[in-house]
Amino acid sequence: MIYLRQIVVIIATAAALLCGSVAHGEKQQQQQQVCTSSSDAKLETIRLGLEWFTNPDHLPLIVAQKHGIFKSFGLDVQLIEPSDHWEAEEEILAGRLDVAVTEPLHLAQDAARGKPVLGFSRFLHTDGGVLYDAGRGDIRRPADMCGKTISYPGSPGPGGPAIVNTMVKADGKLDCDITSYGKHNGSFFHTDALQSNKADVATLIFWNFEIPEAKAKGMKDAAFFSLKEWGVPDFCQLVLMTTPSHFDKRKDVLRKLVLAMRRATGIVHQQPDLAREYYYQHVKKEEASETQQAVIDATFTATLPAFPNDNMMSTEYYDHLMGWLVETDQVEVEAGEEVSVSSYWTNEISW
Repeated sequence: MIYLRQIVVIIATAAALLCGSVAHGEKQQQQQQVCTSSSDAKLETIRLGLEWFTNPDHLPLIVAQKHGIFKSFGLDVQLIEPSDHWEAEEEILAGRLDVAVTEPLHLAQDAARGKPVLGFSRFLHTDGGVLYDAGRGDIRRPADMCGKTISYPGSPGPGGPAIVNTMVKADGKLDCDITSYGKHNGSFFHTDALQSNKADVATLIFWNFEIPEAKAKGMKDAAFFSLKEWGVPDFCQLVLMTTPSHFDKRKDVLRKLVLAMRRATGIVHQQPDLAREYYYQHVKKEEASETQQAVIDATFTATLPAFPNDNMMSTEYYDHLMGWLVETDQVEVEAGEEVSVSSYWTNEISW
């Protein structure tokens, strides 16, 4: 009896997977997955908040929606793009969202602040770090960033200098004063910040988006220093999160969400042209300017390899991330020691 609930979920999942399958053939791109039993039943609604604007990082969600995968799992997933920055856990507590996309960095920071957050599935893992224009010639290695002006969301908070100075130290320059850095809040418009000369570098960038975007906008020598190569925990990933109470209430439904996105990830890797068609339809590429169309093309292609099949994350990863946050004074020592990884991350439904 102790496993009865899990068995029911597994059976339901298997039925959804069978129902969601599509025959191979020339007309596959025109076929919409349909399951009579699922379509006749009431769909479970999930209001899912994206991280800022729609972009290729959200591709499994878009493919699952366009291909009918969510519906085949009995889900009505509503993708909600914020008009401005929001505190996702507050939106969930207020009943306006069920799930939100966030990064491991923000998840750990929120947990250390005592916010009710729980991450449960990773769906993107890319590369990224600090963007700079190599064509200017004044920055050739991380140590050259000492004292430069940094553009980053959250400025003038400690995050930007913490990232850049960790890289500077990893490159051997140990005497750079953390207070020497200029700070600019260019939000997520990293390329604009550099091209307008309001900043020398920009951080919290994903290479698959900002590098192709910068080159499409005329920064032909756009380059970046990677977090993973210069001492900073690799948090260039996207995860799904909710609140602990919401997770307990809707665990079975959220498991279906994970599996539906996993099926969509298979389509992304195995049928990239179909995924591209779905994405271009979703973002209305044909209505975009010539420059924006170039950005859409380049960022889509760069993002295709970034979706893992494994949705789990390790306790050791988050322990290391929290340790770096404490070391760089972004999280208080006591808060970092008191919060356990199990309180803000679970692999219970991401297997």
